[in-house]
Amino acid sequence: MLVKTLLCREGRDTGLRLMAIVFAAFALLSIATIVFPASVIILIFTLMSLPVVGLSAARRLIDANKTIKLAIVCLLPILIFGISAYFMAPFGALAGLFLFGLACGAYLSFLPSKNQIQYVLGYYGPNMVMGAAPSAMHRRQDPVLKGQFLPTSPDDAPVNELDHDSHDYAEQQKSVLQAVATSHSATEEDDHTVVTNTDSMHDEPYMHGHIDDKSDDDIFAINRERSHQPLYVDQDALKSGSITELAKSWINVAKSHQAKLILASKILAGIAVVCLVIYLVMQMVNAFSNSDDEGESQMTQGVIEPMSMTRQMVKLPDGFWLALEGDVLILRWLGDAGDAQNLWRLASAVGDKTCANLEFNDGSQFRPMTVDLVADGATEARFSPLDKTVMVNHVALRGNFKLCGYEFSLKGSQAALMQNSQFESLLSQ
Repeated sequence: MLVKTLLCREGRDTGLRLMAIVFAAFALLSIATIVFPASVIILIFTLMSLPVVGLSAARRLIDANKTIKLAIVCLLPILIFGISAYFMAPFGALAGLFLFGLACGAYLSFLPSKNQIQYVLGYYGPNMVMGAAPSAMHRRQDPVLKGQFLPTSPDDAPVNELDHDSHDYAEQQKSVLQAVATSHSATEEDDHTVVTNTDSMHDEPYMHGHIDDKSDDDIFAINRERSHQPLYVDQDALKSGSITELAKSWINVAKSHQAKLILASKILAGIAVVCLVIYLVMQMVNAFSNSDDEGESQMTQGVIEPMSMTRQMVKLPDGFWLALEGDVLILRWLGDAGDAQNLWRLASAVGDKTCANLEFNDGSQFRPMTVDLVADGATEARFSPLDKTVMVNHVALRGNFKLCGYEFSLKGSQAALMQNSQFESLLSQ
């Protein structure tokens, strides 16, 4: 029965029921996003939630005597939330859509009803009437006098062995028939009264598949008057900490300030919409600026700046150079041809894998930060300042090293390094 009320197109929903359905839809999509990130299950749950939320919003609008086209106010946030969750949107954007969807549901929830009727779990409609009709059916039972048998013909009449007088027997039969007729007529009157009352109670507009405002006003006039009265709150239970009585007291306060609450909800919904629009605009601006920065970095990635004139360089006997540019140690050699480009970058681990490690003959290895083919045709490998002192001592004391497919001999390198004061100071450390 609950599923039928969720998919009903002609009933009515209270604002609290609509808010519960909207919140449940967003909660379901949030759980699906956490458990199944970037999965088609998120889209399936989104498609399942849309008709349930849309029909509930339509029933709420019918209850408020508004056009059902406003149901799009609740449908759009859920659709956008589901698509954004599928494409793994940032958490801030999803949280903003979540709050925006709740604000839209609150806007429809606070719309006043056109008349007050008796709801069942926040729902009023044909499924509720059809569910209650079988229990209210009256089953007629014909009366039977205990210990008596009503003959259908004179031949079937029982013979009294104690009284063979025909006149007495006729009087007995007449008395029995009169008693049965009297009881039967009284039962028919009672049945007629019950059936009439039952028909009047169940002569609802939903038996014809549509809503009749005039019938609702006639049937639920007393309920309309009672709905404006505050709920009874047991003060003793309230003082003892009863959650039910506390909720009743809050409902009474909300009823007394209904107009103010509706105005406040509209203001909060407007603020939420403005904040969401500002946030989305900022995200779009940041996305475009980041894409421009990435494009500029890609354009300048292949252009290597020429060698600085402030660096200290020492040429070693095997035809390569060791240079210091600030605290950065640079290994430079000739032998490659082509345009200026990046051959290896430690940060992205993209490029020529043979340039990923410089290995000395004793097995010690050092990772270059970048290896570039510069504009003058030389290849330069830059190393971290943390490796500067250790590498200079290895170049002076080891036999050879390999890098980018080349093998360099270090014979006579110590004498060459001692001729430069900066490298000499590094060797003495």
